[in-house]
Amino acid sequence: MIAAYLSTLVTGFVSAFVPVTPIEPYLIGVAAVTGYGPVGLGLTAAVGQTAGKTLIFLGACGVFRSDRVQRWVARVSEHRRRKQVVHADRPVSALRQRIRALGGPLRTAAAMLTALLEKPALTLPILLLSSFVGLPPLLATSIYIAGTPMRTPVFAAVCFTGRAARFVVIAFAPQLILG
Repeated sequence: MIAAYLSTLVTGFVSAFVPVTPIEPYLIGVAAVTGYGPVGLGLTAAVGQTAGKTLIFLGACGVFRSDRVQRWVARVSEHRRRKQVVHADRPVSALRQRIRALGGPLRTAAAMLTALLEKPALTLPILLLSSFVGLPPLLATSIYIAGTPMRTPVFAAVCFTGRAARFVVIAFAPQLILG
């Protein structure tokens, strides 16, 4: 019994970093084969994944706040500003216009999502939605939210809440199907 919970914890932790090792199929398999409680398995998987996502969040916080990155961002934005001023009167080719048009809807959706994440009142609901549904991907959300003023305990609590609800529901799937 301890081995099943420990392996679920470790698999949840690893899946936080490596998206190609999802915890969901593993959780369904363990719940179906072992017959252990879906609530315990779901909570164990949530603890492992929340620990991993919190490490990602903390790492991204450190990167965003480092002096080296701050200087690099300032340099790049200054370079882009100068480049726009210099090339403002240059005509844009038809091919470049078509490429920009193709990326338009995706760029617009990404801009809308990042604008929502910038609003403090929506940051927590979006994080909860991401941790429960998986859209937007929790990995990307964890990294982006690290640039906001959100505190680590709040991030971990909201992430755990969403992940626990998701994994408990998924762990109940074998009981619903197998009867």
